[in-house]
Amino acid sequence: MHEKEDFGTGANHYVSSLFHATRQQGVDPMPLLAEAGLPLSVIDQPEQRIPTEKLANFQKYVWDRMQDEAMGLAGCSLPAGTYYMMGQLTVHQPTLGKALALGCRFYNLVTRRELISLTDDGRHTLLSINLPRPELDYKHLFAEIALLSWHRYASWLIADSLPLVETHFNYPAPAHVGEYSYLYPGVHQFDCDDLSLVFSNIYLNRPVKQNEGSLKSFMNNCPRELFRRYKTDYSVTTELKRILTKELTDGGLTIDQAAAALHMTTRTLTRRLSEEGASFQQIKNVVRRDLAIRWLVGPDDIAIHDVAERVGFSDPAVFTRAFRSWTGDSPRRYRDKFRQGR
Repeated sequence: MHEKEDFGTGANHYVSSLFHATRQQGVDPMPLLAEAGLPLSVIDQPEQRIPTEKLANFQKYVWDRMQDEAMGLAGCSLPAGTYYMMGQLTVHQPTLGKALALGCRFYNLVTRRELISLTDDGRHTLLSINLPRPELDYKHLFAEIALLSWHRYASWLIADSLPLVETHFNYPAPAHVGEYSYLYPGVHQFDCDDLSLVFSNIYLNRPVKQNEGSLKSFMNNCPRELFRRYKTDYSVTTELKRILTKELTDGGLTIDQAAAALHMTTRTLTRRLSEEGASFQQIKNVVRRDLAIRWLVGPDDIAIHDVAERVGFSDPAVFTRAFRSWTGDSPRRYRDKFRQGR
């Protein structure tokens, strides 16, 4: 998903997975697809991106038709309106931490399971999705939507993008993994034991800045609102990503140069990043990885050695080793897997 338009475009994977998952639940997706303004010809066409607003509308029509926000994919039902009622309860809380804790408790009462959990290791907080029957989740569709929904809602509550240190996925990297750099900013860890958003616990004390009036607007625009990137993100992590993305093809910046560009000392930059649960090298690797993936799987068929140069590696062999450490695959194998629609 990109920012050229208000909502941009989404990977074909999402509309196709929604289509097939709905059919598996015994619901005819054809009229819902037509209502969203999407032709049947878009289904199962990996190279064809979908306007995100139409994708979001299709998802809403599926929710409304099935009267289950889990779409039968979680092993437990989430009656229509669950997300909105969670918002009604949590928007009045004083801090993000209290809001998330109450939101988790509400979901667990509705499902009579520990579907959502919030844990703290002293530095980082993990918001985890615990599916009772993960084998029912068609191509991990509910897992992706649930993580996205909670991250976007948490960001909206504090009127700022909540920086993610990591996102844990309890499944292998999918073919559309290039989309994850937009959906879940930060480092992605696959084949984990948990399905979690990981962020610095300093954000638990951030005040809730929304109210019941703004909640109504947010929820009326869901799920479209979930795909909107918050423009009020002034975190140092995000600012550093923007600077590194602009300068990367010229060999990148040192931490001293980056600090100067941000009008702070290197020591201050290091401290601010640590407070957000990040480090300079970690962010630089994320930017390199995400740009490399974008160019590897893009339509222009850029040579691998050119991709290496674009992300600041003069030696393609060094780039290959780094890319394998980020994704588990060499650049060539990663590109081949994507094209095969693994």
